[in-house]
Amino acid sequence: MGDNRPGETDPTRIESGAEPSTVDAPARWSGSAVVPPPIPKKSRWARKRPEPDERAAIPAVDPWAGQDTPWDPFPAVPEIAETDPTKPDPAVVLPSTRIEPPPTAAPPPAPAPAAAPAAQAPRPPAPPKLGRRERKARERADQAALAAAQAAAARAAQAQAARPPVNRLPVQSRPATPALPPTPPWAARPPQRPLPPPRRKRRWGRRLALLTVLGVLCCCGLPFAYFQFPAARQYPVTAKLPNAVSDLELRDDNASKRAADRLAEQLRANATDGTPFAGVYGDSRGKRVTVFGVTGWRFTPKSDVQAQLDNLTDQLHLSQVQSFDLGETGAHESCGTGRVDGTSVVVCAWADHGSLATVLLTRRSIADSAELVSSLRSAVLTPG
Repeated sequence: MGDNRPGETDPTRIESGAEPSTVDAPARWSGSAVVPPPIPKKSRWARKRPEPDERAAIPAVDPWAGQDTPWDPFPAVPEIAETDPTKPDPAVVLPSTRIEPPPTAAPPPAPAPAAAPAAQAPRPPAPPKLGRRERKARERADQAALAAAQAAAARAAQAQAARPPVNRLPVQSRPATPALPPTPPWAARPPQRPLPPPRRKRRWGRRLALLTVLGVLCCCGLPFAYFQFPAARQYPVTAKLPNAVSDLELRDDNASKRAADRLAEQLRANATDGTPFAGVYGDSRGKRVTVFGVTGWRFTPKSDVQAQLDNLTDQLHLSQVQSFDLGETGAHESCGTGRVDGTSVVVCAWADHGSLATVLLTRRSIADSAELVSSLRSAVLTPG
């Protein structure tokens, strides 16, 4: 439905309708709320007095008023079983309420004084002997009497079972024994919980001092031990032949190389561990120096030097063996004179905790040879 055009009237609108409008016109709006009417003032004592509760004055109402009585005022009396008035009521066995202690044993009677033996009474006459027939007749009579007594007892038991039960009172059970009262607190105290062990005192001072001492030993003791103990400086070592030592030069001709290789192979076969080394040095004046040895740990270097010279004594005819000081603790050197292929040579050997070597020198004295061997040892061995 479209909007009305200007000048047209709404066909659904009734100008003069008889029905009032369903929309209530709003009352006049006011900015203030509705004020309740004033109430009369009460005194302070009246305000503290509780308000009367009118609900308590409501009368009680009987919900069953005007209803029929649901119970019978004259109930039927149950029939009582007929009993024989001539028989007395059975006795009621009541439970015992008292526990009697067991009877005490009576003292044994005092022994009677010995009396004079009495005269023996005359023996009764012996019963006459019965015949076979009489004994059988007596046995049959005894069996018949026993059967009659058993039949009478059975009839009495049946009659007792057929009799209606007697109206007896219920037997009351014995009351339970009351529990013992709890133990008073002063009688026996429960075991107390053991006290915890005393707390250990922290000894920070001792620990700090111990750590300080260990630190000083690690920082200063290791370098001191390195210089004081020769084994720390002499093992492990690496042997490398230099090209020149003093006025000597390492020879690389074929003959010298073959001689050095032959000596190295012999040392490698005899040595269980370590690395062998060998070389030949010479100068312009024809002096030769042959060195061969092996590196590795040695526990007794002095004994090793003596053993090496003893092995060469028979081959080189050594004599005038002397010991020389290398100026180092744990290092030992000995030299002696000998002959190789008719030529006079000086044989020197050194040993320390990390190496063992033998040096053959020509055209030199023992003192000069010992000094040259010391210089050669320092040039060949390298720690590490």
